[in-house]
Amino acid sequence: MKKPLNHQPQLRQDLTSGDWVLFSPKRGTRPDQFRSGEKIQRASKSKCIFETPEKAGGGGIIASYPDLKKWRIQIVPNKYPVVSDRSDKAKIYKHRSYSYIEGYGHHELIITKDHDANFTKLSIVDANMLFNAFRERYKHIAKDKNTAYISIFQNWGPKTGASIYHPHYQILSTPILPPAAERSLSNSRKFHRKSKKCVHCDQIEVAREDHRILHEDELSIAFAPYAPKEPFEFRVSPRAHSPYFEDSSEYEVHSVMKSLQAALGKLEKVSKNVNYNLYIHTSPVKHKKLYSFYHWHVQVIPREITPRLGVSGGFEFTTGIEINSVLPEDAVKILNSK
Repeated sequence: MKKPLNHQPQLRQDLTSGDWVLFSPKRGTRPDQFRSGEKIQRASKSKCIFETPEKAGGGGIIASYPDLKKWRIQIVPNKYPVVSDRSDKAKIYKHRSYSYIEGYGHHELIITKDHDANFTKLSIVDANMLFNAFRERYKHIAKDKNTAYISIFQNWGPKTGASIYHPHYQILSTPILPPAAERSLSNSRKFHRKSKKCVHCDQIEVAREDHRILHEDELSIAFAPYAPKEPFEFRVSPRAHSPYFEDSSEYEVHSVMKSLQAALGKLEKVSKNVNYNLYIHTSPVKHKKLYSFYHWHVQVIPREITPRLGVSGGFEFTTGIEINSVLPEDAVKILNSK
């Protein structure tokens, strides 16, 4: 079935790679406070649209923590969503040999109160409240029939896709399993079938042997992966095997949050103006029994914390192989020395 062309969000699939691309034309109209350069420059608090989230969002307050009057965290619909929140089921269409699907889903902003308090500067109470908000919204959005996968992430700095200075996080659901999540799940499944072990548990074990640990407590661990694409990239995982972020205990999530703050704090000491993407990798919301082999984790990817060897060119584009100028073992030594 072919649908007439319109400018509503839609996902198109490439025939050769199999990857999906999300087209959202209205997204280009959002404001951008970082257009003047690539450094994280403080925006005026008096002119900040996120000081009153209900006015900055796309209509009303979804949730407020701990309450509306004394809020520390507010959740609002994204005013410039990349997907459409619809009650009807997203349909798949054909265009000759191609496929595309209606871009239905949820796109919400999770805004913290303090204008200058990024994640490392949040109090333990506020940081814990933030992760609880992540879980509550995740569980709610997972009930939507259009939800196949839910992404929770933060873009910090102009090099990461961020457009507003005031610290905020995003939660976005899609009606398809994103290619990056699909590859991660597929490789984890292959490793489990071959070795009868969780690949992420194995990575933690090897990271200890290789001295690539940034922070560890009884329930969580922060470490540099064996083959990071970017210098100073790291992951934070529950130490015990745990496939689903939303099903983890409060103690486990609290521990991951503290390890994340500790590791990010070290990163910010290396580069006070560091740009980074932070996101949660977890199992898909449906058919839970199929993904018991997976292990949820938080991934942090710094952006150009060291001078690049050059702009990505033919080698990177044709091979998909990234060039990293810093070995993870050296990165950990630098971070742990701070």
